[in-house]
Amino acid sequence: MIAKSRHFQLQIVDVHGEIYTGLATFVVVPGELGELGILAGHAPLISILRAGELRITPFDGPPEILFIEGGMVEVQHETVTVLANNGLRVSDIDPKLSQNRISAAERILKERKASEMDFVAAELALQSELAKLRAFQKYQQASQGNEKLEYDWERPPLEGVPEINVQTLED
Repeated sequence: MIAKSRHFQLQIVDVHGEIYTGLATFVVVPGELGELGILAGHAPLISILRAGELRITPFDGPPEILFIEGGMVEVQHETVTVLANNGLRVSDIDPKLSQNRISAAERILKERKASEMDFVAAELALQSELAKLRAFQKYQQASQGNEKLEYDWERPPLEGVPEINVQTLED
């Protein structure tokens, strides 16, 4: 029996160069339709990424959180490659700058005179800066010991789930 590897090679690059390279046991990327968790041996795929936090569980070392402003991910059997539009470590985020950019984008969105291109650019900037601020706040809470950086496998309890009578569903 062949022993399966519990880690994979992770490479994250943006337009400025390499952000992260190393062995990882788990990575969570912000997919277009939600977060995508990747373990070793994941099925090959290519997906578009939205702005959001990218969480890495390295093979050896503490978990890391990066922020990316969209891009794409390619998963192969032993390799995961993230091509980000722009990326930075969450600890490098300037919350005051993000707040200023959020305010500027909101002003443009409130104006009825903005061109369609300006409106779309402001909407994308707003989404990106809000995601950046959320990632920074989560990092701050984790660094103060209020939150874990590891992935939490526990599902929250479901509330208000309707009872289903299987007998009524059968023909």
